[in-house]
Amino acid sequence: MVSDAGVGMSLNADVADVVNRPSRLRALAALEANAESAAEALDRIVRVACRILGVPVVLVNLVGSDRQRFVSCGATGEPWASTREMPLTAGFCPFALGAEDAYALSDARVDAAHVANPAVEQFGVVAYAGVPLRAVDGEPIGTLCAIDHEPRTWSPEDLALLTDLAASVIAELQLLTTTRQLAREQARVRDLAALSSALARAVTPADVIDTVLRAVDRIDAGAVSLLLLDESGQALRTVAAGGDAQAGADHAGMPLDAPLSPADVVRTGRPEFLVTRAAMHNRFAPVLDVMPAAGSAAVLPLTSGTAHVGALVVGFTGTRSFSPDDQEYLAALAGVAVLALERGRR
Repeated sequence: MVSDAGVGMSLNADVADVVNRPSRLRALAALEANAESAAEALDRIVRVACRILGVPVVLVNLVGSDRQRFVSCGATGEPWASTREMPLTAGFCPFALGAEDAYALSDARVDAAHVANPAVEQFGVVAYAGVPLRAVDGEPIGTLCAIDHEPRTWSPEDLALLTDLAASVIAELQLLTTTRQLAREQARVRDLAALSSALARAVTPADVIDTVLRAVDRIDAGAVSLLLLDESGQALRTVAAGGDAQAGADHAGMPLDAPLSPADVVRTGRPEFLVTRAAMHNRFAPVLDVMPAAGSAAVLPLTSGTAHVGALVVGFTGTRSFSPDDQEYLAALAGVAVLALERGRR
């Protein structure tokens, strides 16, 4: 492993900005967990690159906020074969992250910007060519790089090959994410179909809320409340289940014009996703009365045509960030619930 002797060095500001960009780190986190499952395919890619380019080392390198991690290494001999990470200040991949196409060095030993890089002395890196591994949103999560221990001029064909193979690396990392996402979507479609079937037997709002609670328990929700408009459309009453249901049931008769209340969601028709208790307090303080133990909540409008039926509030015990999948699923769940409530009104 490369020692941390070079940690005292610092990345220049432009490179550090790219490395630490929050959107880049989010893209990395979304794909990094797939590297182990994709290891066999990644190893094939680096072996192909080694053979065609005629270089001793090719790496799939994922660049984090504090370390570089080699998730695949095509190399002959040590120390590469047993190396799995480097500090950010060793090697050249952090510089390649910000490259438009490729970052190439013919001889790092005579390059003033890189001659002191620890990888030159400790690993004998002389020639380097790296292309960014770009996620679907364009963020560079790492590099596919080729290394030689002798000076080398990288041809346009060399760099084009690395670019094509980098696309294959991303495809392999993305494949598992796509497969998992498809499986989640299929499971949620089945869940919504089962919920719709169960709600067909619901008669009262209490029946609806109990049935919805069983459905959202699968996404770790701890409490659910229905804040229902009366027939005049001027007031809300509460039906609650899960968590402290009695606290929710006691919090009835909330006026529609209460400031910063879930009634705002009813009027606007736009859901609100409150990630923290502070957000719940600042935006919809009455939610804390209905769900005193909730750490996060989704407040979803219940509308049928032009009629405002009320709002569905789903509370989570811990802090939860609502992914687009979560938001879509909860909105669909509210749509199924409002159909059952409308049947009960007739």
